[in-house]
Amino acid sequence: MRKLVVLYLFVLFSYLPCNGNPIPFSPIVKNFSAMDYHAGSQNWAITQDERGVMYFGNNTGLLEYDGSRWTLYPIQAGAVVRAVYASPDGRIYVGSFEEFGYFERNKENRLVFHALKQQVKNFDFHNDEIWTIVESDGKIIFQSFGSFFIYNGETTTGYRSKELPLNLFQMGNQLYSQQINGGLLAFTGKGFRPFLSREQLGGGEVTALVPYPGGMLLLTRNHGGFIYDGSKVTPWQTLYDSELKHHSINRGMMTKDSCYVIGTLSNGVYAFNRKGELLWKVNADNQLENNTVLGLYCDLNNNVWVALDYGVAYIRSNSLVYYFEPVHRKMGMVYDVLVRKDDAYIASNQGLYRLEDGQLSILPGLEEQAWTVGQWGDQVICGHNRGTFQISGMQSQLMSDIKGAMCLKELQIENHSLLLQGTYTYLNVYKNKPGVGWFFSNSIDNFSHMAKNIEMDHRGNIWVEHMRKGLYKVRLDPQLKEVIDLQKYTSLNHRSDTPCYLFKINGRIVFSDGEKFYTYDDIADSIIPYELMNDQLGPLRGIHTVNYMSDDQYWFLSDREAYLVHCTLTNFEIRTRLSFATFNNLPIEGRARMVYDKRRNCSYLCLNNSLARIKNDTTERYRSPATTSLWVSQLYAADPLSGEVKNYPIIPNNRIEANYNDITIALTYPVYNGNTYAVRYRLEGLSNKWIEGLPTMKKEYAGLSFGDYRFKAEVYNEHGVLSSVELPFSVLRPWYLSYVAIISYVVVLLVSLFILLYLVYAYTKRKKDKVIERQRANHQAEIDRQEKKIIELEKEQLEVELRFKSKEVSGVVMTNIAHQEFLASLKEEIQQQKLQGQYSRKNLDKLLAMLNQNLVSNEESWAMFQTNFDRIHENFFRNLKEQFPELTPGDLRLCALLRLNLPTKEIAKLMNISIRGVDAARYRLRKKLNLSQESSLTDFMISFK
Repeated sequence: MRKLVVLYLFVLFSYLPCNGNPIPFSPIVKNFSAMDYHAGSQNWAITQDERGVMYFGNNTGLLEYDGSRWTLYPIQAGAVVRAVYASPDGRIYVGSFEEFGYFERNKENRLVFHALKQQVKNFDFHNDEIWTIVESDGKIIFQSFGSFFIYNGETTTGYRSKELPLNLFQMGNQLYSQQINGGLLAFTGKGFRPFLSREQLGGGEVTALVPYPGGMLLLTRNHGGFIYDGSKVTPWQTLYDSELKHHSINRGMMTKDSCYVIGTLSNGVYAFNRKGELLWKVNADNQLENNTVLGLYCDLNNNVWVALDYGVAYIRSNSLVYYFEPVHRKMGMVYDVLVRKDDAYIASNQGLYRLEDGQLSILPGLEEQAWTVGQWGDQVICGHNRGTFQISGMQSQLMSDIKGAMCLKELQIENHSLLLQGTYTYLNVYKNKPGVGWFFSNSIDNFSHMAKNIEMDHRGNIWVEHMRKGLYKVRLDPQLKEVIDLQKYTSLNHRSDTPCYLFKINGRIVFSDGEKFYTYDDIADSIIPYELMNDQLGPLRGIHTVNYMSDDQYWFLSDREAYLVHCTLTNFEIRTRLSFATFNNLPIEGRARMVYDKRRNCSYLCLNNSLARIKNDTTERYRSPATTSLWVSQLYAADPLSGEVKNYPIIPNNRIEANYNDITIALTYPVYNGNTYAVRYRLEGLSNKWIEGLPTMKKEYAGLSFGDYRFKAEVYNEHGVLSSVELPFSVLRPWYLSYVAIISYVVVLLVSLFILLYLVYAYTKRKKDKVIERQRANHQAEIDRQEKKIIELEKEQLEVELRFKSKEVSGVVMTNIAHQEFLASLKEEIQQQKLQGQYSRKNLDKLLAMLNQNLVSNEESWAMFQTNFDRIHENFFRNLKEQFPELTPGDLRLCALLRLNLPTKEIAKLMNISIRGVDAARYRLRKKLNLSQESSLTDFMISFK
């Protein structure tokens, strides 16, 4: 019986309203499993450095998470990290089994472990597993179940404790420790002294110690909480004490806005205010992957991190967005919600549900599709697939049996209020009667279309959005019985395949086709582009619903996002962007809707099988003084050929080797509250164009050529740039493009060019010389031929002349000889006559004297002939004499006459011998010349040289 009571109280308390809302909303939880971070399943402790990066003590080492990437840093093979602490100096201290030390970043921004155990002297380690790390007075204290190890920045000292500490707490400058078998101790500077006994704490052991106004709140494992005000201890009472005692408090902490968060061993996480009122609760029944809480941490932005027995959970407790999903019931796609003071109605495609006192129940008879639910006055009216119903508690009363009541809009027509309803078939009119309330009046008979949405403009035109196709502009008669004017619009942009969505913003009718906004121009009686809205809300795409919130603020909804826009007549400003990826259950396409709760000043987003609550009062949210910055966390380059990777220090003007030209730059922007920002990159030196990035916060550039680059990155949202970073670096020239190589190439090129030019010149010159030589040779040959011909002609002419001259000389000589002979004979005759005395002696002497003066001797004439003949015939006589020295002068005369080719008769006269004497002379000459009888003596003489 007692177990049944406990179970009933557990179920009841699990769904009690939180913070004045009948719907038990809780923070959105993001779970990380071992498949996400690729390490061990169990996580023991959590910390965060001053830059915002998260660290987790994991079964396989230290886990780092920067919002985009997980990195595991083992400390030794198989070591479990059970304690972590981020010091302001940037070191991450860790503790394990008989091992402890710190991680520090190297120049490549990688964490490197530095062990401290070896510094401990004269200490015998015995199962010392570090469970807690705190910093006090500039010293780092490592706590195990039997010892303390203190590191002062230079040396480490170990102290064995007799008290056997279970844990170690720090409250301001004061240290406390719970004994394993005793009470709570306080450190006095000289050691620990008793502070509170177990009996004062109900016999329990303290597992968490947090500040409380006027003192401190002590949470025990199975005996609840206690408040110590400096003098006495009193129980801290909540409606969940039995649950907390049953499920064992393992961790506890206080957030920055004084919310007490408690982690249990078997039922997840609870959050209370100072009065002990439950604010929210998450466990494996709603959003946690596991119920065993091993560590808690409140980050710089006042959100809660949970180290679980299986995985890590991030609870967005400091968000304006909270979430509700029923535990044991699937209520389908939510179309509408009505939240009242003590209960709530939820309309979904499964029916109409009522949530009261944590109990979610479907109304009998309304199990099918419920389209709308709303309250007018004291009446709750539900538009259902079966008709329209008035709701009271868990009871429903039929108001109209016209099926498919999809929308219900309150309108003011001629100072009268009415409800105009769109259904699968007709437009229905509901009127309000005092004392009776709203009731079904009539249908508009001559309008039969599926009406998804209804709005009315300032001229009394009723606009109807068809569920499937187009729009209608309708005017009703004064009696609201029939349509007197109907105009249909099949599209907004003259394309028949685009949708038409209908809104009303600040009293003005607005339309959308998912790409642009349009409005109705009543003067021109036409639909025109709404240029002002398009210019200012250009990034918004796919908007299918606009719901009013408050104070000129409207929710613009697409299938993936919701935008809170402040709308005036001349200005449209995006205030908030909410991504549906934040939630586990996305809405059905075209069905996302926002419902405003004026009483609580919040909005409800209708999702699939769930609801989200968005608070409008941003003052309730904790504003962190810490600013989140974007920085470069890694720079590494790969050789595309070998695949080798090099890490480079995160410093300006890195000089990267030319062959490592596949560059990867990893960024860190430690924001964990969903994709509320975008990132873009630009690499100056490659392109000045911004490139949109992915959530991985990593940019790769493949095959960069050598040169100087400046990498720039920005994170931004609809309000502008949130943070930016830049990193200049250079890719070195490859060796074959270095300046020395280029100079060498230039020299080689110039030399090669010179050689080439020289070779071309030499080749051209040789070719030209050959041509010239050929021409010269041809010319010379022609000249030679001409000269030869001339010489031959001259020779022939000379020979002719020579023969002529020879004959002439011979003739002259012969004539002279004959003349001399004549004169000699004449002289002889005269002498004879003188002797005979026929002439006077004086006359004859005178005549003889004259003859003697002109008469040349025969020897002198031959001598003269020989000289001239030798000159004309190229030393004929000299050569003949040299070869044949036995020749006599007479023989030489005969040879000369033979060379002149004179006949024998002439030769006989010239030689003054008989013809026989010439033949005899020839015979003797032939013998001297050793000529045979067959050889011609004349030819021999003619050809002799």
